[in-house]
Amino acid sequence: MDRDSSARTRNNYRTWLSAFCSWLQEKKFIDSNPVEKIKTLPEEVKFRSALPPEDLIKLQEYPNKNNPSYLLACMMEYYTFIRPDELSNIRLKDIHIKEQKIFVSSAISKNRRDGMVGLNDRIITLMIDTHVFDAPDTFYLFGKDFKPSFEKADSRIFRDYFTKIRKALKFPTNYQFYSLKDSGIRDLANAEGIVVARDQARHSDISTTNRYLKGDALTVHEETKHFKGNL
Repeated sequence: MDRDSSARTRNNYRTWLSAFCSWLQEKKFIDSNPVEKIKTLPEEVKFRSALPPEDLIKLQEYPNKNNPSYLLACMMEYYTFIRPDELSNIRLKDIHIKEQKIFVSSAISKNRRDGMVGLNDRIITLMIDTHVFDAPDTFYLFGKDFKPSFEKADSRIFRDYFTKIRKALKFPTNYQFYSLKDSGIRDLANAEGIVVARDQARHSDISTTNRYLKGDALTVHEETKHFKGNL
Protein backbone atom coordinates (compact mmCIF):
# COMPACT_ATOMS: atom_id res chain seq x y z
CA MET A 1 0.00 0.00 0.00
CA ASP A 2 2.85 2.40 0.82
CA ARG A 3 4.36 1.73 -2.61
CA ASP A 4 1.02 2.36 -4.31
CA SER A 5 1.31 -1.01 -6.08
CA SER A 6 -1.59 -2.19 -8.20
CA ALA A 7 -3.79 -5.09 -7.15
CA ARG A 8 -2.26 -7.18 -9.93
CA THR A 9 1.29 -6.50 -8.71
CA ARG A 10 0.27 -7.31 -5.15
CA ASN A 11 -1.39 -10.55 -6.30
CA ASN A 12 1.73 -11.50 -8.25
CA TYR A 13 3.78 -11.06 -5.08
CA ARG A 14 1.29 -13.24 -3.23
CA THR A 15 1.53 -15.98 -5.88
CA TRP A 16 5.32 -16.03 -5.68
CA LEU A 17 5.34 -16.09 -1.89
CA SER A 18 2.72 -18.83 -1.77
CA ALA A 19 4.79 -21.01 -4.11
CA PHE A 20 7.88 -20.43 -1.98
CA CYS A 21 6.03 -21.30 1.23
CA SER A 22 4.65 -24.45 -0.40
CA TRP A 23 8.23 -25.49 -1.13
CA LEU A 24 9.22 -24.76 2.50
CA GLN A 25 6.27 -26.85 3.66
CA GLU A 26 7.24 -29.70 1.33
CA LYS A 27 10.77 -29.67 2.73
CA LYS A 28 9.43 -29.68 6.31
CA PHE A 29 10.81 -26.24 7.16
CA ILE A 30 7.31 -25.01 8.07
CA ASP A 31 4.12 -26.85 9.09
CA SER A 32 1.64 -24.90 6.98
CA ASN A 33 1.50 -22.30 4.25
CA PRO A 34 0.61 -18.95 5.92
CA VAL A 35 -0.07 -17.29 2.55
CA GLU A 36 -3.17 -19.44 2.01
CA LYS A 37 -5.02 -17.20 4.48
CA ILE A 38 -4.24 -14.08 2.41
CA LYS A 39 -6.95 -13.42 -0.17
CA THR A 40 -6.28 -12.12 -3.65
CA LEU A 41 -7.50 -8.62 -4.43
CA PRO A 42 -9.90 -7.92 -7.31
CA GLU A 43 -7.98 -6.52 -10.27
CA GLU A 44 -9.34 -3.45 -12.00
CA VAL A 45 -9.20 -2.94 -15.74
CA LYS A 46 -5.92 -1.18 -16.43
CA PHE A 47 -5.98 2.54 -17.14
CA ARG A 48 -3.44 2.33 -19.98
CA SER A 49 -4.93 1.92 -23.47
CA ALA A 50 -3.62 0.80 -26.83
CA LEU A 51 -3.49 3.39 -29.63
CA PRO A 52 -5.85 3.00 -32.60
CA PRO A 53 -4.21 2.89 -36.07
CA GLU A 54 -4.94 6.55 -36.86
CA ASP A 55 -3.21 7.74 -33.67
CA LEU A 56 -0.25 5.43 -34.26
CA ILE A 57 0.25 7.25 -37.58
CA LYS A 58 0.15 10.63 -35.82
CA LEU A 59 2.60 9.37 -33.22
CA GLN A 60 4.98 8.18 -35.91
CA GLU A 61 4.94 11.50 -37.75
CA TYR A 62 5.97 13.60 -34.73
CA PRO A 63 9.31 11.94 -33.81
CA ASN A 64 10.01 11.15 -37.46
CA LYS A 65 10.14 14.92 -37.97
CA ASN A 66 11.57 16.02 -34.62
CA ASN A 67 13.57 13.11 -33.19
CA PRO A 68 14.13 9.99 -35.37
CA SER A 69 16.11 8.36 -32.56
CA TYR A 70 13.02 8.42 -30.36
CA LEU A 71 10.98 6.99 -33.22
CA LEU A 72 13.35 4.00 -33.02
CA ALA A 73 12.49 3.61 -29.33
CA CYS A 74 8.78 3.70 -30.17
CA MET A 75 9.17 1.12 -32.91
CA MET A 76 11.21 -1.13 -30.63
CA GLU A 77 8.41 -1.06 -28.07
CA TYR A 78 5.69 -1.60 -30.67
CA TYR A 79 7.38 -4.41 -32.63
CA THR A 80 9.57 -6.22 -30.07
CA PHE A 81 7.51 -5.74 -26.84
CA ILE A 82 10.75 -5.32 -24.88
CA ARG A 83 9.91 -3.64 -21.58
CA PRO A 84 11.28 -0.08 -21.09
CA ASP A 85 13.64 -1.09 -18.28
CA GLU A 86 14.96 -3.97 -20.39
CA LEU A 87 15.19 -1.69 -23.43
CA SER A 88 17.47 0.70 -21.56
CA ASN A 89 19.86 -2.22 -20.95
CA ILE A 90 20.04 -3.55 -24.52
CA ARG A 91 23.50 -3.24 -26.07
CA LEU A 92 24.30 -3.24 -29.78
CA LYS A 93 25.99 -6.64 -29.40
CA ASP A 94 22.60 -8.09 -28.39
CA ILE A 95 21.22 -7.25 -31.83
CA HIS A 96 21.74 -9.85 -34.56
CA ILE A 97 21.02 -8.21 -37.88
CA LYS A 98 21.53 -11.24 -40.13
CA GLU A 99 19.11 -13.38 -38.14
CA GLN A 100 16.85 -10.39 -37.38
CA LYS A 101 16.58 -11.00 -33.67
CA ILE A 102 17.45 -9.42 -30.33
CA PHE A 103 18.78 -11.31 -27.34
CA VAL A 104 17.33 -10.31 -23.96
CA SER A 105 19.62 -11.65 -21.27
CA SER A 106 18.29 -13.12 -18.04
CA ALA A 107 20.38 -10.49 -16.26
CA ILE A 108 18.08 -7.73 -17.52
CA SER A 109 14.77 -9.50 -18.20
CA LYS A 110 11.83 -9.17 -15.84
CA ASN A 111 11.26 -12.92 -15.64
CA ARG A 112 15.00 -13.58 -15.15
CA ARG A 113 15.09 -15.89 -18.17
CA ASP A 114 17.03 -15.54 -21.42
CA GLY A 115 14.80 -14.56 -24.32
CA MET A 116 14.98 -13.91 -28.04
CA VAL A 117 12.59 -11.68 -29.98
CA GLY A 118 12.16 -11.02 -33.67
CA LEU A 119 13.49 -7.81 -35.22
CA ASN A 120 11.10 -6.25 -37.73
CA ASP A 121 12.32 -5.12 -41.17
CA ARG A 122 11.24 -1.53 -40.48
CA ILE A 123 13.36 -1.34 -37.33
CA ILE A 124 16.46 -2.49 -39.20
CA THR A 125 15.88 0.11 -41.91
CA LEU A 126 15.53 2.88 -39.33
CA MET A 127 18.65 1.71 -37.49
CA ILE A 128 20.65 1.95 -40.70
CA ASP A 129 19.18 5.37 -41.54
CA THR A 130 20.07 6.73 -38.09
CA HIS A 131 23.60 5.21 -38.21
CA VAL A 132 23.09 3.17 -35.07
CA PHE A 133 25.66 0.59 -36.08
CA ASP A 134 28.42 3.17 -36.49
CA ALA A 135 28.89 2.89 -32.71
CA PRO A 136 30.90 0.10 -31.01
CA ASP A 137 28.87 -3.02 -30.24
CA THR A 138 29.57 -2.59 -26.52
CA PHE A 139 27.50 0.62 -26.49
CA TYR A 140 23.98 0.68 -25.13
CA LEU A 141 21.35 1.11 -27.84
CA PHE A 142 19.77 4.03 -26.00
CA GLY A 143 21.87 6.58 -24.18
CA LYS A 144 21.53 10.35 -23.95
CA ASP A 145 19.15 11.76 -26.58
CA PHE A 146 18.16 8.17 -27.43
CA LYS A 147 21.41 7.60 -29.31
CA PRO A 148 23.91 4.73 -28.77
CA SER A 149 26.20 5.51 -25.87
CA PHE A 150 28.82 4.08 -23.53
CA GLU A 151 26.48 5.04 -20.68
CA LYS A 152 22.93 3.73 -20.62
CA ALA A 153 19.98 6.01 -20.15
CA ASP A 154 17.47 5.82 -17.34
CA SER A 155 14.35 4.01 -18.55
CA ARG A 156 12.23 7.00 -17.51
CA ILE A 157 13.41 8.96 -20.57
CA PHE A 158 11.06 6.92 -22.78
CA ARG A 159 8.07 7.86 -20.64
CA ASP A 160 9.09 11.51 -20.22
CA TYR A 161 9.51 12.16 -23.94
CA PHE A 162 6.25 10.37 -24.68
CA THR A 163 4.51 12.74 -22.26
CA LYS A 164 5.89 15.64 -24.30
CA ILE A 165 4.50 14.13 -27.51
CA ARG A 166 1.17 13.36 -25.86
CA LYS A 167 0.75 17.02 -24.93
CA ALA A 168 1.81 18.21 -28.38
CA LEU A 169 -0.65 15.88 -30.12
CA LYS A 170 -3.37 16.37 -27.49
CA PHE A 171 -3.58 12.64 -26.83
CA PRO A 172 -5.52 11.40 -23.76
CA THR A 173 -3.56 10.55 -20.61
CA ASN A 174 -4.31 6.84 -20.96
CA TYR A 175 -1.90 6.82 -23.92
CA GLN A 176 1.51 6.00 -22.47
CA PHE A 177 4.82 4.82 -23.86
CA TYR A 178 4.02 1.30 -22.69
CA SER A 179 0.76 1.58 -24.65
CA LEU A 180 2.89 0.84 -27.71
CA LYS A 181 3.39 -2.68 -26.38
CA ASP A 182 -0.38 -3.06 -25.98
CA SER A 183 -0.83 -1.77 -29.53
CA GLY A 184 1.82 -4.06 -30.96
CA ILE A 185 0.48 -7.17 -29.24
CA ARG A 186 -3.03 -6.36 -30.47
CA ASP A 187 -1.90 -5.82 -34.06
CA LEU A 188 0.43 -8.84 -34.17
CA ALA A 189 -2.21 -11.09 -32.61
CA ASN A 190 -4.79 -9.96 -35.15
CA ALA A 191 -2.39 -10.35 -38.06
CA GLU A 192 -0.49 -13.54 -37.16
CA GLY A 193 -2.35 -15.13 -34.25
CA ILE A 194 -2.15 -14.89 -30.49
CA VAL A 195 0.43 -17.68 -30.19
CA VAL A 196 2.90 -15.68 -32.29
CA ALA A 197 2.17 -12.60 -30.16
CA ARG A 198 2.63 -14.64 -26.98
CA ASP A 199 6.07 -15.87 -28.02
CA GLN A 200 7.22 -12.44 -29.19
CA ALA A 201 6.08 -10.97 -25.86
CA ARG A 202 7.92 -13.78 -24.01
CA HIS A 203 4.79 -14.68 -22.07
CA SER A 204 4.63 -18.09 -20.43
CA ASP A 205 0.90 -18.41 -21.07
CA ILE A 206 -1.66 -17.06 -23.53
CA SER A 207 -3.77 -15.83 -20.61
CA THR A 208 -1.04 -13.26 -19.93
CA THR A 209 -1.11 -12.12 -23.55
CA ASN A 210 -4.89 -11.81 -23.38
CA ARG A 211 -4.55 -9.22 -20.63
CA TYR A 212 -3.12 -6.85 -23.23
CA LEU A 213 -6.20 -7.23 -25.42
CA LYS A 214 -9.48 -5.48 -24.73
CA GLY A 215 -12.91 -5.60 -26.34
CA ASP A 216 -12.71 -5.78 -30.12
CA ALA A 217 -8.96 -6.44 -29.90
CA LEU A 218 -9.55 -9.86 -28.35
CA THR A 219 -8.63 -12.61 -30.79
CA VAL A 220 -10.12 -15.99 -31.60
CA HIS A 221 -8.49 -18.99 -33.25
CA GLU A 222 -9.21 -19.13 -36.97
CA GLU A 223 -9.82 -22.87 -36.60
CA THR A 224 -12.98 -22.20 -34.57
CA LYS A 225 -14.50 -20.35 -37.54
CA HIS A 226 -14.19 -23.27 -39.94
CA PHE A 227 -14.44 -26.29 -37.62
CA LYS A 228 -16.89 -28.89 -38.99
CA GLY A 229 -18.68 -30.39 -36.00
CA ASN A 230 -21.32 -33.08 -35.74
CA LEU A 231 -24.32 -30.87 -34.99
